[in-house]
Amino acid sequence: MEEFEMRYEKMKSMGLSRNELSGKVALITGAGRGIGKELAKALAWLGAKVIIAEISESGAEVEEEICSKGGTAFYFQTDVSDEKSIKELAEKIPKEFGKVNILVNNATIVKTGSILDTPLEDWDESWKVNARAAILLVRTFLPDMVERKDGVIVMMTSEEGMPYVAPYSASKAALNSFGLSLAAELGEDSGVSVFIFAPGMVDTPGIRNAAQELAPLYGMAYDEFINQSVNPGYNGLMPAEDCAAGLAYCIAHAKDYHGQVADPFGPLAKAGLLTFSTQSEGKHTNDILHRDEAVSEKTALELAEELKKIMEDVERETNELNRFARMWVRRIFRQRTGMGIKEWLEAIEKLISELEELDMVIKTHDDVKDERIRAKLLWITSHLEKLADNFKQNMKDVEAFIKDPDALANALEVLAYRENTTRSLVAALNKKLAEVKTRNPSDVWHS
Repeated sequence: MEEFEMRYEKMKSMGLSRNELSGKVALITGAGRGIGKELAKALAWLGAKVIIAEISESGAEVEEEICSKGGTAFYFQTDVSDEKSIKELAEKIPKEFGKVNILVNNATIVKTGSILDTPLEDWDESWKVNARAAILLVRTFLPDMVERKDGVIVMMTSEEGMPYVAPYSASKAALNSFGLSLAAELGEDSGVSVFIFAPGMVDTPGIRNAAQELAPLYGMAYDEFINQSVNPGYNGLMPAEDCAAGLAYCIAHAKDYHGQVADPFGPLAKAGLLTFSTQSEGKHTNDILHRDEAVSEKTALELAEELKKIMEDVERETNELNRFARMWVRRIFRQRTGMGIKEWLEAIEKLISELEELDMVIKTHDDVKDERIRAKLLWITSHLEKLADNFKQNMKDVEAFIKDPDALANALEVLAYRENTTRSLVAALNKKLAEVKTRNPSDVWHS
């Protein structure tokens, strides 16, 4: 089965039908290669007329490939960093092909190097291509979308704060924020859906070129950098055509993603197109149950001390990762739990001190200290729920990354214990707070 037919079968598996976007005009910037190229093919198969806004002649090759397979595509040589070039594009499209329904801000450049060594010209160019171009394009095509109450706008994002690509990361962070602001301004009833798309590490010429320079800066070999398992369901880089299929799904269901950060993995996983190892069921069930029973019998103070050990393990495990993975794990942890790993350690150490002090306060009936400690316990309890949810999500994460059944089973056992310990601490703290409240019923206390 040839490549195009394989693509069709994959998209059909995702519930996408041929010509689903028939009559739509899709403008994709930077569609001459990589994700943009594969997305152009995907949207053309879905029936859209695809406008390839690309600065290089590679856009012409993409046009020819799509048209040779029965799709409709048009290449316009466009420099998205140039306002005049965008204006010329905007004048040609409506006259020849109709109104733009879908705008994908995909064009990007990556400048590598340390912040101090990066010329200001590289910062300026990165801003113009990666962020300013999207602003110009939105200002150009959004008014008509709003008037017709029909449109989809996509911003392609990336990881924030990556070392040695600061102009790229900073401009992408700006683009991400711009997209969220736009979605909030438009609201739910404008008929225009805006979402951010986070593709992950995708096999494109761009990332392979950048990896040649980034790998040694990260203290890694080129192959080690390229083959990092950071994409759920994949060993190494995600194929660009898979990423494009996931993005095409999000575009076809754009209303469901309005104001959100989407990725390709959810749609692909739902369709059964990603392989996750689940061979650990039952292997350590009894061990986990015994450990869980032991946890449930501990006091709040004992559980807090146990959680401190857990967080020390989390910090150690994170520090043992390579630089790239360590940065990613820390960022995801903060996003999910509301605090960094070190902040959590400090918070738990304070919790231990406060629990020790609370027992003394209860004995001495010191209501002033009682109130202060209770307020702190309420705060930490609400955050502990997020920490427990993080450990639960980690269990899904490792199923995508760990392929060895025994290693996976061990990882799931550890994570199940961490989640249960955290949730048991929440229950113990709520019980402790209820006891304190009962001891002082005249106190007005809002939990």
